[in-house]
Amino acid sequence: MKRCALILTLCWICVAAAQTEPGNLHDSSLFPAVKISVPPSPPSNGYLVEVLQRAGFFYEQQPTGETGRSRVLVLAGEHKLNSGQRKKLAAFVENGGALVSLGGLHGMPELFGVESVPTGIERGFGSSGVQQLGEGYLDVRQARHPVFAGLKSSLHFFGGLAVRATDGQAFGNVQDRHKRSRKLPVLVERRVGRGMALLIAPDLLNSIVHIQQGIAVLRDGTPAFDGTMPINDGALKTDDGQVLDCDFDRVTPGKGEAPIFLYPVADELRLIIVRAIQHAAQAVDQPLAQIAPWPRALPAVGCISHDSDGNKPEQGLALLEQVKKARVRTTWCIMFPCAYPRSLYDAVRAADCEVALHYDAMKSSADHQWGFEQFIKQLRGLSENSGVKDLISNKNHYTRWEGRLDFFRWCEKAGLKADGTMGPSKRGGCGFPRGTCQPWRPLDDEVTPPRFLDVYEIPLITQDLNIHLPAKHAPTLLDQAVAYGGVAHFLFHPAHIGKPGMADAFQTLIKEGRNRGMEWWTHAEVWRWEMARRDVRLAGATPDGARLRLKLSVGQPVKDATLIVREPDGTIRRVTRDLPQGESVEFSF
Repeated sequence: MKRCALILTLCWICVAAAQTEPGNLHDSSLFPAVKISVPPSPPSNGYLVEVLQRAGFFYEQQPTGETGRSRVLVLAGEHKLNSGQRKKLAAFVENGGALVSLGGLHGMPELFGVESVPTGIERGFGSSGVQQLGEGYLDVRQARHPVFAGLKSSLHFFGGLAVRATDGQAFGNVQDRHKRSRKLPVLVERRVGRGMALLIAPDLLNSIVHIQQGIAVLRDGTPAFDGTMPINDGALKTDDGQVLDCDFDRVTPGKGEAPIFLYPVADELRLIIVRAIQHAAQAVDQPLAQIAPWPRALPAVGCISHDSDGNKPEQGLALLEQVKKARVRTTWCIMFPCAYPRSLYDAVRAADCEVALHYDAMKSSADHQWGFEQFIKQLRGLSENSGVKDLISNKNHYTRWEGRLDFFRWCEKAGLKADGTMGPSKRGGCGFPRGTCQPWRPLDDEVTPPRFLDVYEIPLITQDLNIHLPAKHAPTLLDQAVAYGGVAHFLFHPAHIGKPGMADAFQTLIKEGRNRGMEWWTHAEVWRWEMARRDVRLAGATPDGARLRLKLSVGQPVKDATLIVREPDGTIRRVTRDLPQGESVEFSF
């Protein structure tokens, strides 16, 4: 990534509402922004952009070292600053700015009120002389800091700084990979003059990328010691590349039941970053605003997909009747070749459902091996048979996978925009094995310069309820999707819908989601929403009496976009508006 400063533009929108006085406008609030500085190495630093885009914040690029009118500056990773730049940052904090650092000291440990921890080993080749954080866990449940409030997952992390607090106030504790306390802080906060410096020592960005994207699948993975999740089955799949721990990252829901990845670890690491920015902004009286992750401020979205294993038309028709009964739109992942008649494809589309590919690399025939040519042949064959020319979604049969990012590159090259393969193939792997319920973009960190791939992963929670996961646990997993504003993606095979209890489990899941305020979308709808929402740019902000007039650049129409404003006094305002397409769309709040 280019060495540049990315600015997260967080605008104060003064919404005139009944019983609420409009906030006062100050010069520094006319175009308030959080500066984001991202060095090119390691590439995972760049994932800060994805974290903030998914949260709905505006951002723009600006040369590193500039401070401008911004009151909040976030540094991702370690920056090599000269003495002049360090003095400038120190003055920025002293004069009322907030500096948030994610895993870097930038040659200024005294500004953050910390010191590095020496190894106690004679320094030589291959030794840095100071301790580093390896793989471990954040112990923050007793930490009295708003950044850590209510977190429930294991908070598994990979890498970071080992520091001790000197003048700063320390919060949380780092544990090693065996859950042993190292008595090293997670977060250190120091008030300096009128400003604040905040350090998060573990490398959360690298951890998110590592958990979500995993390691390259080259051989069978290691099964869980307790006999659940037997992934060493001779077939390469997504489970073989996941990095979360079967002992420390799973929860046993009940006696005699298989453990599940109950809490989305990477999403809580994302939340820590977002909260740190919000906390820093509040400390220096900087209002924040964002476009909500979903329209109409929906708490979450649900996705149901169907894999056509067996390809029996009568089973497809039976499931389609259940879909119509539930009044829900779903994504049908269909193998090629398939025995479905054109009439069934037409009926699926008439029900506002999506036809997608179910790439099959599990058969012995030459056309069903792992390879880009086979993938393209199946995609084109399904398009011709179904009559659907604009296929944009896929899920791999048996969650088949090889390598690390190769398949995402295939999807991008083929024009597919959404994939739903990242999920469990075994009962003991249900929940959030990739640590997230967010629709996320892969970061291709294996090329120079690294870049985000033009495809979204919609992670899978579980295959058929009552077969892979007791249906009674589905509401708890829906609650997690709501808690983190993500996608609850469940799979129901047509081949199982006629089995006892399956239709009831399907109908109950839909109702439970709606009871929580969720809507059920296709994968294509999720992709279209994300693309439209992320294509909104802030062009300007000017005072309009006691109100604020925003000028937006809207690349494509966005219906029912919800703007959320967090003011320094804790007030949260929301307003929902349609954003018409235009280079200069103005709204007065």
